[in-house]
Amino acid sequence: MSISLAESDPEIMALCREEKERQKLGLELIASENFTSKAVLQALSSSFHNKYSEGQVGARYYGGTEIVDKMEALCKKRALALFGLDESEWGVNVQPYSGSPANFAIYTGLVGLHGRIMGLDLPDGGHLTHGYQAASGRKVGVFRCL
Repeated sequence: MSISLAESDPEIMALCREEKERQKLGLELIASENFTSKAVLQALSSSFHNKYSEGQVGARYYGGTEIVDKMEALCKKRALALFGLDESEWGVNVQPYSGSPANFAIYTGLVGLHGRIMGLDLPDGGHLTHGYQAASGRKVGVFRCL
């Protein structure tokens, strides 16, 4: 786990360096290919990358997410401050997209207007996108094709 990429796979490391050099020499006008700052690259390659944290702050499906909760709470606080929004009036979701939008697109395409799909309950192997009755009593992620 402590061996560098250059040591463990010099061929992949060479390709990474080659791509970095290519990017330095060109100007990409594709928005999704923006240059990432060193600070962002460091955050993306941090230990948070190893942690799965499905759910909301303080109510995750898996344990060991206390520090992830702190990070997400800080991100929410900063996002609200960025837009000058009062957290008593506004909420913000700072979680990145996952397979959920892909599931929604597939479900919509398969079942058509007013269709229904049956899915397993979360504790029985289902996924949040299949719909789940939360401890708070509200349903999370119920799928409906309108």
